[in-house]
Amino acid sequence: MSARLLHAGAWWMWALGLAAAASRTSNPLILLVIIAITALIVAFRAQHAPWARAYSSALVLAAIVVSIRVIFGLLVGLPLGTHELFSLPQLPVPDWAPGIRIGGSITIEQLLSALFDGMRLGTIIVCIGAANALSSPLRLLKSVPSAVYELGVAIVVAMSLVPTLISDIARVREARHLRGRSISGPSDVIGLIGPVLDGSLRRSLDLAAAMDSRGYGRTAGIDRKIRRVTNLLVVTALVALVLGIYGFLTGNSTSWVAPTMLIVGLATGVGSLILSGQRTARSRYRPDVWAIPEWSVSISGWLAAGSLWWVLAHNASALEPSFNPLSWPPLPLLVVAGLAFATIAALMTPPIPSDQSMPMREESSVNA
Repeated sequence: MSARLLHAGAWWMWALGLAAAASRTSNPLILLVIIAITALIVAFRAQHAPWARAYSSALVLAAIVVSIRVIFGLLVGLPLGTHELFSLPQLPVPDWAPGIRIGGSITIEQLLSALFDGMRLGTIIVCIGAANALSSPLRLLKSVPSAVYELGVAIVVAMSLVPTLISDIARVREARHLRGRSISGPSDVIGLIGPVLDGSLRRSLDLAAAMDSRGYGRTAGIDRKIRRVTNLLVVTALVALVLGIYGFLTGNSTSWVAPTMLIVGLATGVGSLILSGQRTARSRYRPDVWAIPEWSVSISGWLAAGSLWWVLAHNASALEPSFNPLSWPPLPLLVVAGLAFATIAALMTPPIPSDQSMPMREESSVNA
């Protein structure tokens, strides 16, 4: 298999599949397995590039989110369990909020419930961070449909903001260290703001000049009838998707209504994207290929999600830890097998090109 970079969309499909799997369970064992899989794939398949630092940033953000969830779960919430750890001063609550308390006795069940619920959101954040670390934002932008290309530019710039700032701060700190100036106090930290903002402004001007020279934002004329059909398809897609998602979440509709609405919404949505994409005159230089490795990686992530959905339909208690009585959470073999498929991303992907200048070329190029 020749060395090349995997399609950015494949990494996002894989990561979203794992995120969907994490959203269906609060079992800490399953969530830890998902985090371990993302760490393994990032360690083996991430490039030596600025965006690869997004995974470590996601881990820090996930830890902060879990900590906040645990603190609020202990201070404010419903009483749960009988195994008391310690007691806090309790504040009175209004009569219209029965059952809710602020402070009071803290139990092991309450602590574990808040911890596991926070781990679910933290795992989703880690999955998104893995997608950012495995794929270049600019390569992802090349694959965005023409109809939403301008929106895609804004999203990609927003996603690359934090990794770029981290890279700039590290660069400025290294330059100050080479000059013999250490960073030891708040005043030294404030001194980083000027060089970092200056670098961001210069990069923004270079990006604007590159986009202007490549004809970014040019449009093509479209017949009025096509515009009307496109608007009708967009409205139909939105209504059908809302009805389909509502039917799935509430379960009030018959078994065929929700899937039918989702299929209609997706079909009309794709049609509206194709028609509205004719308005944007856009060309691609060296488009990324979508071959067997991309299909394998994308499917492996959603096989993991499918295994959890099957267990949820047949044995939902296996995906939620028991607090009454307090017991060790189970680890279904089917879920383990489904998550094991997600590790295919480390085996079926082509080798990373050895050219170390590739990340620099990607950062300095904007594909219009």
